[in-house]
Amino acid sequence: MADGRFKKGIIPWNKGNKTIKICVVCNNEFTGRGVKYCSRKCAGKARLGKVFSKNLGRQKGCIPYNKGKKCPEISGENNGNWIPDRTKLVKKQERNDSAYKEWRLNVYKRDNYKCRICNKDCSGRIIAHHILGWSQYPELRYEVNNGITLCQAHHPLKRAEEKRLIPELQELVSVSNELV
Repeated sequence: MADGRFKKGIIPWNKGNKTIKICVVCNNEFTGRGVKYCSRKCAGKARLGKVFSKNLGRQKGCIPYNKGKKCPEISGENNGNWIPDRTKLVKKQERNDSAYKEWRLNVYKRDNYKCRICNKDCSGRIIAHHILGWSQYPELRYEVNNGITLCQAHHPLKRAEEKRLIPELQELVSVSNELV
């Protein structure tokens, strides 16, 4: 090579240092460094039937370490997510029912499908927001006067901010009811 990496007449350190080894699987002789098998086929045969730990992951043809075994210490009542009282499970999402959709539509209609805090910051889609929270006041969930239309920019993201804005939002709703 003309680029100066190799010099004429100097023999590389690894030329001719190939050692003859014997394959662990088929006992054939082969030359190579740091390997135990003469081919990929022999390496695959050596791995077949071996049990690998969880950390190494499963390889094709390997038997998983827990095949046919159950983990009784984490199943059923011993599981951390087990709920003994099955009646506490949520059976349906209440925000997908027709009463909620009708409430949201009525709030949008009352507010003319616009954010009630109209200014240059308004952006994004509109949201029907409950002034007094959905979970804290279940009796007011479908009350139109408990809702207000806000854009994404003005919709409160934190509970503390939501609580701080309650009086202002109620005043905006009362003003819109007087206009109607």
